[in-house]
Amino acid sequence: MRRCFEKYRYWMNMPAMIFLGMIFIVAGVGKLLYQSDSFAPFPILESLPFTQALYSVLPYIEIAIGALLIHGVMVKFATTLCAFMVAVFATGTAVLVATGRGTELCGCFGMAGRLTHIEALVVEFLMAVLIVAVTVCHRGRYFNLTPWFLDNGHKPRDEPSSGESEVRRYASLKKGG
Repeated sequence: MRRCFEKYRYWMNMPAMIFLGMIFIVAGVGKLLYQSDSFAPFPILESLPFTQALYSVLPYIEIAIGALLIHGVMVKFATTLCAFMVAVFATGTAVLVATGRGTELCGCFGMAGRLTHIEALVVEFLMAVLIVAVTVCHRGRYFNLTPWFLDNGHKPRDEPSSGESEVRRYASLKKGG
């Protein structure tokens, strides 16, 4: 069973990574175009001084995370940031839905998509599923700087390279013959 998973691991990881990265890029660009104060995952905390600074930096963080995921560089680091951000956004959205504001529009995608809070909660759940898929399927190190298109990620680790298999075959022929 493990060998079967290893065989398809790369092909499960890539679409999840690219789709999650595209969601973050679309959300970041949409917020940059929107430039409104109406986006607030936690309206209760709007009076604190650091929240306005965070809201102005958030689109750039989302674009950077999306770019890291699409390029396949530092994927586990980007996935950790994604998990944290999705947890915070889902908590804020769940609080808004629980207080009866689920049908109001949220600014989570800015100009790119007009979602209600209930729809945003569904998108955040799908993003959490993609985060789990990338976390389970990605094989690289935490701060891996090799992009996915240069990495030989489609070969399982325990499978020898072609040069190693030739050496083993030659050694077995030499012992047997």
